[in-house]
Amino acid sequence: MEPFYRIIPDADEAIPTLILTRKTGRIPRGKYGFVEYYCTDPDCDCRRVLLIVFNEKVKQKAVISFGFDQQGPMAGPYLDTANDQSPYAAELLEFFVQSLNRDPEWLDRLYRQYRQVREVVNGGPYRGKPFPKPGKLFYQVMQPPDLEAEIEQSLKQLRGCSRGSASTPKTVKRGRTAPPGFAEEAAPGERRSAGAAPKGMAYFIECYAKAGTTGPIGDLLALQNELQHYLFGNSGAGEELASLLPAICQQSPEDDEKIEAGLRLLYDTLEFFRIELEDRRPGAKQQMERLQKALARRIYFENEDLDLCAAVSNTLLYSGVEVLPVLREANSKVMAAGAARLDLHELPGEEIMAGITRSIESMGLSSPFEGVQAMLELFALNEPELQTALIAEMLDAENPTLREMSALMLFSPDPEVRLGVSQLLAAGEGRNITPDTLRRLIVSRNWFPEEIRRNIDQAITSARRARVECAPLAKSPAMTVHASPVDGSGAQSFQVVVRDGKSHYSCSLLLKQGVGVADAFVISFKSKREHADFLALLSREAFFLSSSPEYLDQRICQALADGIRQGHPPNYWLVRIAELLGSDRWNATPLDAAGQLGQFRKELASGHPTLLSEREYFASLEESAGWHDFEPIFSSWFEDDDSIHREIEASRGNRKAITAAAAVERILTVVLEQRRDAWLERLLFDALWLKSSKKGPFAWHRLFHVASAVADRNIPLREIPLMLRIAQLTFEVYLERKKSGRQKFAAVR
Repeated sequence: MEPFYRIIPDADEAIPTLILTRKTGRIPRGKYGFVEYYCTDPDCDCRRVLLIVFNEKVKQKAVISFGFDQQGPMAGPYLDTANDQSPYAAELLEFFVQSLNRDPEWLDRLYRQYRQVREVVNGGPYRGKPFPKPGKLFYQVMQPPDLEAEIEQSLKQLRGCSRGSASTPKTVKRGRTAPPGFAEEAAPGERRSAGAAPKGMAYFIECYAKAGTTGPIGDLLALQNELQHYLFGNSGAGEELASLLPAICQQSPEDDEKIEAGLRLLYDTLEFFRIELEDRRPGAKQQMERLQKALARRIYFENEDLDLCAAVSNTLLYSGVEVLPVLREANSKVMAAGAARLDLHELPGEEIMAGITRSIESMGLSSPFEGVQAMLELFALNEPELQTALIAEMLDAENPTLREMSALMLFSPDPEVRLGVSQLLAAGEGRNITPDTLRRLIVSRNWFPEEIRRNIDQAITSARRARVECAPLAKSPAMTVHASPVDGSGAQSFQVVVRDGKSHYSCSLLLKQGVGVADAFVISFKSKREHADFLALLSREAFFLSSSPEYLDQRICQALADGIRQGHPPNYWLVRIAELLGSDRWNATPLDAAGQLGQFRKELASGHPTLLSEREYFASLEESAGWHDFEPIFSSWFEDDDSIHREIEASRGNRKAITAAAAVERILTVVLEQRRDAWLERLLFDALWLKSSKKGPFAWHRLFHVASAVADRNIPLREIPLMLRIAQLTFEVYLERKKSGRQKFAAVR
């Protein structure tokens, strides 16, 4: 990295400077220059700048990393942790971010300088893609990546040039040695060498452990993307991972972070193969079979670690994959060993309950929700009949915690178990239903399809006849709702921070089109520091915006309706979230697209009628053509499945080559037209998201106008710029797949 004034010594540009006449915040009085450093590697087009902030004595006070492509995984701006930072570096970064949002000319200056540097380094005009237009983006302070140098290199985002120093080609002129108005500066620090990195899936386990679960979402997504590339090119990756998991537990049984990283890696691998199977990718079925057979052999048959077996079973359960018979057989072997460990082997029913009770007490479980988690991990892969038989015994147990756990098995991922539990509750004695269970049944009855709901209603009636008093639901507490946008797959995340007594919790939700409430869990903060760090993380994460409880309620109700249609109820943690939020109003309510558009129109007509003008309508449509380039919330809006491949190939017709125009037209008229309603919903969901947010990146009525056009079947999709861009990006993704050989897996040996 070289400072701009050295690379272009003849440039007559003043260093952007912050002058403070008195102490402001923690920043002392003085003069602070933001000196721009750029990469001078002729083979690199990283589109980044490193800003080093010096005071009047040329002491380094902050180092800021900033990428021009905001949708990139390490775009920033963030404080570069590879370099020394002053105690008030974060406030200098905040000044920089505010300046970018307030003064687009600074961003334009950085673009101009980058072009000049590339022209000098490469000896010709800069031929990179256009930069996002200044003033179109909204920047926020981002969390610095928490990954080591080898991860950054493997992601190839910065190509080794965004950190530390880079050699300067001979073509670069050297001029003065200090910026105007400042003395000679010190070079930025360099990241220590991380040494030789592990290879294959062992490398990914290390990366997942270092990235954690709360790192910047861009970094985590980039890591998952690299994993996908590896899975495409290595047919033995699943077997490799299955062999590594027992080794991790044996080598470092106390290293929970690495073990959890291995399980997260397994989940992502299963999720990847599951999606490829759904998209009918060639070779996906064989790869899934190889992985499950390897898990059966390495984890269940050869391994003696029952806890690892339970954890892998739970991962399989929540991945949503179809478990093959070979794995169920392997799990039966483990169940026999588990029964012996819990004193359940060859015992009569009463003694089985006593053994389960002792086991639960030894676990130190604080709630029935944790107990259900333990049950699922131990019994998840068993046949539904066996699970239901065990639950029947638990419903009659004297221990109320066991009875509450058994009732929560209504939320089992297995549809046969769900139905069986509802039938047991309906046929059982009402007095066995605890007050807390009665409240949970009342709160959640509308989350299920009609057949199960009838059984729940019968159980509620029986409990009331038995004079079971319903436990009260806590009042709705003060809460902070953070919501992500809806991505191209229809997924949206929520983090709801709430206080319960002296403790703070974050209620995490993942909603997805075509699935419903895809995931839900609760994070408990052990200290005020953990709570504060979590809030700081969300405030820095550009993909989350502060939202409203009303929007949360609306989206959950819509997702519940989607889940009922798809036969996918939420997991049991949604009940706990309802208790923490004091909510008994979540009823399955599908999105009424026409009604929502009408409501939007009514609100605009009463408050801002000029925004309904024809001029505003066409301006919104025209602007939507560039949303993919300028707004990170749209970067994943494209289609990518096997039907895309078939339709693009069909667009060839009698021609030898596929043309972009023909492919895009077929994507529009065949694929996107069939999925028009789904895209309309995504537009409406994101319009509601922006409307509920206090600091949205742009006006929600823009999405309303585009949604209105998509809802009008008389308007061809090719005439809606956003939909045309989605089709174009879909074709670009197809070409990228084809270029990298990713249309099919590596040959299965």
